[in-house]
Amino acid sequence: MERLLRGIDTCSKVGAYLSSLAMLSIVGLILVEIVLRTLFHTSTLVSDEYSGYMMVATIMMGVSYTFAQGSHIRITIISERLHGRAAQGIDLIVTLAALVLCSYALYHSLWMVQDTFSYRILADSLSETPLYIPQVMIPIGFLLLEMQLVAHFLRRLLSLPTL
Repeated sequence: MERLLRGIDTCSKVGAYLSSLAMLSIVGLILVEIVLRTLFHTSTLVSDEYSGYMMVATIMMGVSYTFAQGSHIRITIISERLHGRAAQGIDLIVTLAALVLCSYALYHSLWMVQDTFSYRILADSLSETPLYIPQVMIPIGFLLLEMQLVAHFLRRLLSLPTL
């Protein structure tokens, strides 16, 4: 069981590194755009578009690690008043609800990417980027979050330590 949980945590860490890389890519694109506009009076013409794609990657790749670190916003008006088994029970129920919602989002994001790929939909821009490429980050991010939710559920159920 611990090996499975460590594997899920490793996947979340890889997602966090990819998220960081995507954020650094945004910074790089913006710097290149600034230099090109200032010194050469020209533009990449795609830096804003690709920065948007990288922002999606930043968010979706980092969401599971953020959850594992306990950094998501949580409404604790009920759970902070409970202790012991009651608090654990509420946490398990909320985690199951999050799993259901995440599964729904994962399923529909997979369909979105599949439709975009099969219809060969391109970005309505100069780059004409095949949209399934940036969109694939969405189901990957939901899958990572789903795995981390399962790990959280198992840890709470078995009272195992967190990441």
